[in-house]
Amino acid sequence: MQRRHPPPLLFALSLPLAGLLTSGVARALDKQGSAHGGDVQGADEGINLSGAATLGVSLHNPSYGARPDNTGLALLRYAVHADLDLIGRRLSVPLDVNLFTDRKVKGARVLRPSEVDVISGVTTTWPLGPGALELGARGERDAPADRSGFSQSYADVRARYLYSLAALARKLGPALHGGDVSGWLTLGWFTYNPTYAARPDNTGLALLRYAAHVELSVLDDLVSVGVDTTFFTDRERHALRPTELDVTPELILHRAPFEVHVAYERDLPLDRPGLVQQFVYVLGVWSFDMTGPADAPLEHRGQVLSP
Repeated sequence: MQRRHPPPLLFALSLPLAGLLTSGVARALDKQGSAHGGDVQGADEGINLSGAATLGVSLHNPSYGARPDNTGLALLRYAVHADLDLIGRRLSVPLDVNLFTDRKVKGARVLRPSEVDVISGVTTTWPLGPGALELGARGERDAPADRSGFSQSYADVRARYLYSLAALARKLGPALHGGDVSGWLTLGWFTYNPTYAARPDNTGLALLRYAAHVELSVLDDLVSVGVDTTFFTDRERHALRPTELDVTPELILHRAPFEVHVAYERDLPLDRPGLVQQFVYVLGVWSFDMTGPADAPLEHRGQVLSP
């Protein structure tokens, strides 16, 4: 199948990222936060630093690995998301760092990270219709932190459309008592991918990423329910047809600048029998913004994603 080439700007941005990456065995899980948390509106000039710090714990985990090779069982998640705006949202540098620990180790070592994932790149966001269009290029490297072993890496480009129905239907916000129905739609292309898998059992190599998020919030974003879905395709077998589906429904409580998330994630293959990963977890989140109060709920804006 002939490859399609990305827009020249995004391809150029992805090239330096590819040079940072090395090989290993991977699992196709999405840990990229949307730039500015997916907020539909925002400054188009100026310098700023904003983001969130997260602490999570798995309440039930029969199968979700604690390292890139799927060994162990994840217990704790330490994470930070940051956006460095250089020209407002027109040019930003996002950074995501995720650390996981292994519940199967003994004693105090259960607090020690077993995996470290680092994701960074560049994004640009522009108003489009009732929402906004985010274009970006990023590189990711996931590696074990407590032993030598397999690592995973890739560079990708993606387009994400951010929407807010309350911005389109003015009566919706009052009807939901200050709430909204919002989310995003994503199409991504793994431009450089030596190792990032197309299924939970680490088989194949991911080529495309289709993703969608929808969230219903009420009572001035005090309570929200959301669902994330992510599909991956396999460049080796099914370039367009999904080979993996990750689904994450969750309940969110938000009182700025803090949030609590209770979520269930299930990752499963679609084109063959194989490993299914699933677990239930709780996340506590604190948000920050160097220019003022961080009032926007993070999951409503898309910053806190499934591990």
